[in-house]
Amino acid sequence: MVTTDRLYRALLIIALVPVFAVVHAQTPTTPVSAAAPATGEGWLLPGTFTQGTSLAALEARFGADNVRRVTPDADAHACEAILFPDDPERRAHAFFYDCEKLDQLRSIEIRDRQSRWRGKGGVHVGMSFDELRARNGKPFGFSGFDQDGRGAVHDQWSPATEDDATLGKLDVEEGDRMYFDVTLGVRADVSASARRIVPRDEYIASGDSRIPQLAPLLEVTGFGASTSLDDEWD
Repeated sequence: MVTTDRLYRALLIIALVPVFAVVHAQTPTTPVSAAAPATGEGWLLPGTFTQGTSLAALEARFGADNVRRVTPDADAHACEAILFPDDPERRAHAFFYDCEKLDQLRSIEIRDRQSRWRGKGGVHVGMSFDELRARNGKPFGFSGFDQDGRGAVHDQWSPATEDDATLGKLDVEEGDRMYFDVTLGVRADVSASARRIVPRDEYIASGDSRIPQLAPLLEVTGFGASTSLDDEWD
């Protein structure tokens, strides 16, 4: 009888093992944060951001604890809030026209090389100039470089060329409510002597003869989306 009971219990344990395995497999081991948006929606610029995006909207989207308002300096011209300020993978800088209410989004910018944020065409910090041009599908113009070594591409993805009928892939398209912008800089490994050809405070047209020499020196150091009060986006 004892032997029969032991055998019965052994068979019962064996029968229940698959059940435990299924339950364990269906139980998530890591809780998903309700404040974290889906990768395909929350980490894309311009994405669904608009000039009408406010601080309150960012807090609702990303969680109030993940948005920090920045107190501007006395001579500052911008009102800023930072998303995920202590996390370089998710950090973003948002600037507003309305400083009192932190309303009317002026721009949202990404500056971290390890960021999960992506721009149009998969643009990311660290992308080479040549790859950026390939993603746009045609040459583009940019301004630069300022005293901090920054160049900027803003609303120049489709400059007047022989192929005027084709817009750059990074240009404003149907459904967009913000411009897509890129900040350019000289790669950290470029020597001081090679940096001498980098222009200062100029507009470099898409067909500028210096681009073949400049291109290998440059990379994307930031990107984002911006609005203009002169445009009726909404």
